[in-house]
Amino acid sequence: MPQWIDDRVSLTQVLEAMQASPMHVLDTEFERVRTFWPKLALVQVALPARNVLIDPLAFADLGDLGRVLGNGRPWLMHSASEDLVALKPLTEHAPTALFDTQIAAALLGLGSSLAYQKLVQSELGVSLAKSETRSDWLQRPLSAEQIDYAADDVIHLQALCDRLGDRLDRLGRMDWLWQDGQRQIAAGYELLPSANPHHEFRAAYKLPLAAQVRLVAVLEWRERTARSTDRPRSWVLDNATAIDIAQNPPRSGPELLGKLANCRAFPRRQVGEVIDLLASAEAGAPFQPAPAPLDRETENALRQAREQIDALAAALALESSTLCSRRLLEARARLGTWPPDCTRWRQQLLEPLVQATLGASSPTQNP
Repeated sequence: MPQWIDDRVSLTQVLEAMQASPMHVLDTEFERVRTFWPKLALVQVALPARNVLIDPLAFADLGDLGRVLGNGRPWLMHSASEDLVALKPLTEHAPTALFDTQIAAALLGLGSSLAYQKLVQSELGVSLAKSETRSDWLQRPLSAEQIDYAADDVIHLQALCDRLGDRLDRLGRMDWLWQDGQRQIAAGYELLPSANPHHEFRAAYKLPLAAQVRLVAVLEWRERTARSTDRPRSWVLDNATAIDIAQNPPRSGPELLGKLANCRAFPRRQVGEVIDLLASAEAGAPFQPAPAPLDRETENALRQAREQIDALAAALALESSTLCSRRLLEARARLGTWPPDCTRWRQQLLEPLVQATLGASSPTQNP
């Protein structure tokens, strides 16, 4: 039975045990339906002699937990991307290293994005309940089923780490795991807004250049507003409305308000600001027009590169998308270099394969 931690004395004892542990074995539960930032509802910690559930709602300040989490020990988690965002407000420093068992499974060819329950079943022969996946974790008290479910999420992590880590080590892939972990830490802790948010709209290249400039301006405004008001981006301004007002910028408050029927968290007091923003938007120095679909010659080159990558992935017993996603390969074709989040081990394997079809790449300093 896990220990429920909702008082300072018990928390202090847990933190002392965490200080002595070689790794922080963690999971979280949070809500992110009505907010931009995850609302932390539970922190699960596996310790050598016990498992504990820390109730963040019981403490006005969890800075001491954050300081222990930032003490330089590696973190052990499963599918940690959103958990990192949820824990970020507690910690002054990002974790130094991350062992993500989902990444480990992918690097062993067990499948990409493998669910924790499936991995525990296949590796340890243990069946876990799935009934609380979409539970309300902010309610108090939690049900017995919720408590058991939450504890299960960390109980088996160390056994998975030992089992998967041993196989990665024998295959010479442990450094791959740590590199991918660093990439995940950077994504969760930096949370940098996209420099070209309009590139995420596949049809944005069809817009006139002036409309693309306005779209960038309004998307950057949406990002700032969503973060500062702690509301989902789509609640502040949904994609369809963003494109609409970029193409046909409203000239008055009533005209803009008439387009906001689906934008429940749009701050009405900023109507004038958005109208002025659309009217004055100009392309800045880093502005890059949305990319058009690749031409036939480049698509053929990508197809040839993909065939070679698929063959290498098969030889390594990896899913091809684990080795190289379509996004990475297309970025290499468009930019002539690998994007910043392409880890070093991937570059070292992939670059010799694609040079014949995509040309040589200039070296990059990627994690």
